[in-house]
Amino acid sequence: MPTSSKPNDASTDQSNTQAPIGRRALKREQTRSRLIDSARTLMAERGVDNVGIAEITEGANVGTGTFYNYFIDRDQLLQAVAEDAFETVGSALDQSLNTLEDPAELFACSLRHLVQYSLHDRIWGGLLVQMGAAHPILMRVLGPCARRDLLLGIDTGRFTIEDVDLATTCTFGSLIAAINMALSVDQNSAENMDEMYAASMLRMVGVPADEAGAISKIPLPEITSLRAQ
Repeated sequence: MPTSSKPNDASTDQSNTQAPIGRRALKREQTRSRLIDSARTLMAERGVDNVGIAEITEGANVGTGTFYNYFIDRDQLLQAVAEDAFETVGSALDQSLNTLEDPAELFACSLRHLVQYSLHDRIWGGLLVQMGAAHPILMRVLGPCARRDLLLGIDTGRFTIEDVDLATTCTFGSLIAAINMALSVDQNSAENMDEMYAASMLRMVGVPADEAGAISKIPLPEITSLRAQ
C-alpha cells in the first residue's frame, strides 16, 4: 500500500518556515548588538551626553531609521548599554567570589577586580567613568551588590559603618576616581593601584590599617568569564 507523503510535506513546510524566522531573529539580534557596541564605544570616548543617534547608527553601519526598530529613544539605548556592560561584570563577580567567607576579603576582591577589569577593557572602564558614580542606571545595576556586601560586613562585625547608604555612595565615588586615575597613568604606575585602593576602602569601613593592607594583597580569585571577553 502506498504511503502518504503529507506528513513529510508538512514537516518540510514547517522546517522551511522556521529557518527564515531563525535567521531573521539572529540578524535582528546582531543589529541590536552592533548598535549597543557602537554606543558603548562612542560614549566611553566622548561622554554619555555627547553622542547622538546618527553617530551611533553610523558606527553600527545601519541607517538612522533602523535605530527606532530597536529602541524608542537614546535613553532606552543608554539603559541597554549600561545593563549589558555592568550586569555581565556584576554577575561574574558574584559567581566567582561567592566562596569567600570573610566580608572584608569579598569587599576588597570585588573592588580590585573592578579596577583591574577597567584596565583589561578600557572601553568598559571609560564608560564607567563617563557615567559617573551617581548615575541612576549604574546605581541600580551595581549599587545593590555593593550595599549587600557592606551590610554583610556590618552584620558580622567586620565593618564599622554609621550609614550604609552613604558608605555605598562613597564606595562608588572613590571607585570612579580610582578607575579614572588607573586609565590616566602608564601601566607601571597603575600596576598596584587596585591594592592601594582596596586597602583605603577597607580602612574607610573600619578595618585596621595593617589588616587592610594584608587583605588587599591576597591572590585574587580568577574570573575567566571576564578575561575571555
